[in-house]
Amino acid sequence: MNRFLMSQAGWIWLAMLLLPGPGQAVELDRALELALARDEGLNALALRRQSLAENAIAEGALPDPEILLGAQGVPIDDPFGADMMTMYMIGVRQQFPAGQSRQLRRDRGLAESTAMGTDLTARRLEIERQVRLAWLNWAAQAEAIETAEYGLAAFAELVELTEARYRAGTGRQRDVDQARLEQALMARRILDLETRRDEAASALARWIGRLPEDDRSIGLPDWSAAAISDPDSERWRQHPVLVADGQRIEVGRLGTDLARQAYRPMWMVEAGYGHQRGSDPMGMGRQSDKLFAMVSLSLPLFTANRQDRRVAAAEAEHEALVHQRHLRIQEWEGRIREQQTRLDRQQRRFELLDDIILPEAERAVDSTLAAYRTDRASFDELVRARLAEIDQRLELIDTRIAWLEARSELAYLNAEELP
Repeated sequence: MNRFLMSQAGWIWLAMLLLPGPGQAVELDRALELALARDEGLNALALRRQSLAENAIAEGALPDPEILLGAQGVPIDDPFGADMMTMYMIGVRQQFPAGQSRQLRRDRGLAESTAMGTDLTARRLEIERQVRLAWLNWAAQAEAIETAEYGLAAFAELVELTEARYRAGTGRQRDVDQARLEQALMARRILDLETRRDEAASALARWIGRLPEDDRSIGLPDWSAAAISDPDSERWRQHPVLVADGQRIEVGRLGTDLARQAYRPMWMVEAGYGHQRGSDPMGMGRQSDKLFAMVSLSLPLFTANRQDRRVAAAEAEHEALVHQRHLRIQEWEGRIREQQTRLDRQQRRFELLDDIILPEAERAVDSTLAAYRTDRASFDELVRARLAEIDQRLELIDTRIAWLEARSELAYLNAEELP
């Protein structure tokens, strides 16, 4: 894990930029807590998971038994009467689904509930990812405003310098006008940055429910470089999104097994008691009551347009889930390589800006300012040097943000916790 190296030049300013300020981690952690606490999507997923788990148990139960009430041999000419052929019956009927249908429905429902639970974890990671990116954008704008205000103060000094030289007869009115113009342009730049900061604050408020406070003491996080971002490693394969895809493949397999159960017969058992009315013609006594029982089963003989089609549909859905997971894995590998490349490039760019470009820009300002005081450099050269220094300071912030965004993306793709 490589750390960014700080040069001697500009140490104090860069330390304020890069090191976390007091309470910074708490503020970012607080934003994450607020976002997770108020996200309705998490509540919806948790309830859906509970619903699937409850329904799975119900799917594994036997169908409700049925009560049979009936009569046979009722005389047409006297429906409310009875003769020796009349029987009133009461019984119970129970159906038994085909094969292992009940167990497979139960297992499929529980597998769906498990996948929904994994989706819940994936949703939490996605929220953390979005909040980090929104928070980084907001904090970056605040850092950029501080740099622009530093530039505004520098041009205010140049206005005073040019006015003093003009009053002393060693300067030009043109230099005074140019300094005032650059001061106004820098003020406009601050307004633009404040607009971008407010927009970033609104984007962050979408997650945390309120606008963040403009606290200039909050700096950017000091995350270390990723150590587990190799696409050939196995850790990223345990990301909840990929795990959920695998769990849904299992749901599809169980669905295929369930469809195959339709080739097996469905059973039904009936049993009951019959009360015989009328007298025995032989003995003239009351006829004895009867017990009855029956077993019936379905005959899945014509399967071409029903069972075969449903099995084919279930198998196709299962294969589609397999291919979808392979596609997701390919996308994940590409995203990891892209962010790792971005991380490496931004780190090298940061070190170049930090070690060489910004120190040289600061030295150019100092030497040009000294030369201008002794009329060995023009005011235009001094303005260009000062603007170049300010631009490099802003470039340093942009590069740092790009590095942090890539680091955050890698943490998400690897399901890694960031401090």
